[in-house]
Amino acid sequence: MGSKTMELVLVRHGTSTRAQEGVWGRLYDAPLADGFESQLMRSRLELQDAASSTIVSSPLTRCMQTAAFIFPDSPVAPISAFRAFHSGIFEDATESYIRERHPEYLELTYRQRFLNPRYGEESIHAQVRRVAGGLFDVLDTDDEQLVIVSHYSSMNIIANIGVRNWRVDTHADGAYDIALGSYFRLLIDPGAVREDIARQLDYQPQWQD
Repeated sequence: MGSKTMELVLVRHGTSTRAQEGVWGRLYDAPLADGFESQLMRSRLELQDAASSTIVSSPLTRCMQTAAFIFPDSPVAPISAFRAFHSGIFEDATESYIRERHPEYLELTYRQRFLNPRYGEESIHAQVRRVAGGLFDVLDTDDEQLVIVSHYSSMNIIANIGVRNWRVDTHADGAYDIALGSYFRLLIDPGAVREDIARQLDYQPQWQD
């Protein structure tokens, strides 16, 4: 497999109504909050050069709406592997319930919650396997640029795999922490990244969630 360079454009979804509604679970399919247009306008203007690229997204509404606003004339393919993480027993809970019954949980960092999950959360290792499977598939292209609209957790995993960092525990450190509705660009070698995924995870193309 020949070496080549691809630019990944990783876009974090805009602010949704999830927090306003008091829902904790990140799989809760909340839409974008009122006023998202002003939040996303800068990314829309700055990413006009990527509008003709392949654009994929988490299937959750907040990501699909973000992609549709930033790239209004471009098709967007939903990729289930790029969804948000599962919050275990708290997936359907409200934040007020957790604050009342499990206040210690809110004191934990993302790293503490997902490196050693205690409440049935999707561990960082499980998240990496899921996200890496989707990345393996979407990198099977000759495109020189690929846009991925996703979530904080998935974006950090994609970026770490993209720079060929397989210290999975560090994927929970949030090194690629950008604001909601923002983006960053990353140059990768897609062939090498796919080879890494196949080797590190014994990945087969028929893998699914």
